[in-house]
Amino acid sequence: MSNRNFISRRFLSFTLVVFLMLLVSGYFVLEPVTRKYVATDTNCGYCHVEREYLYAMRMSFTRQHPPETEAGQSPARCADCHLPEGFLNTAYLYTHFVSITDLFGRFRDREGERAGDWIPLSAARAYRVRERLLEHNSTTCRSCHIESEIIPESVRGQTAHKDAMANKETCIECHSNLVHRFVEDRVTASDSDAEAEDVEGAEEFDEFNEFKEAPASGETEQEPEVL
Repeated sequence: MSNRNFISRRFLSFTLVVFLMLLVSGYFVLEPVTRKYVATDTNCGYCHVEREYLYAMRMSFTRQHPPETEAGQSPARCADCHLPEGFLNTAYLYTHFVSITDLFGRFRDREGERAGDWIPLSAARAYRVRERLLEHNSTTCRSCHIESEIIPESVRGQTAHKDAMANKETCIECHSNLVHRFVEDRVTASDSDAEAEDVEGAEEFDEFNEFKEAPASGETEQEPEVL
């Protein structure tokens, strides 16, 4: 009886050790193998239409990123922008492939429909990706780009980057249409209210207000002289 207990304990210990070894090796091996052999542009292209996403298809609305690459440097791949680093994100990719997390229930923008808006599928996909980048502070952008070291060529761009760093804005807030088909930024109710306030505030500082004011007391407007 004791021998059986000893064998069962050894078997459980051996199984636990093998499981831990697989878990540790998977932690260090799964991500590089997935990025190199699984998360390829070809595999992504089986479901995502190539002409909408791959610049190599020579469509006017798809562009290479970065626009110019140095000798020996390859352009960004799908995974570089859409697959954040980390073990859990790598595991998430496989659930994406089997359509557990990204397909069912996401054919339409249900929130937009409840608000009375119909949003095309391509725009709905773009909004989901942008919102995810906003939530995670454009983590995939920052895996290649260091914001403090970016110096735009134009003065306007330099000013915008300084303001973005001061206000702790994230990349996707300005760079929302870089590579794929152009999609307008989502306009929320708060954005509409802010625009309306800006218009009202602008009227208060209208430089022509002084010409619109009524004449002071005791003064009368002169009637035009009739010839």
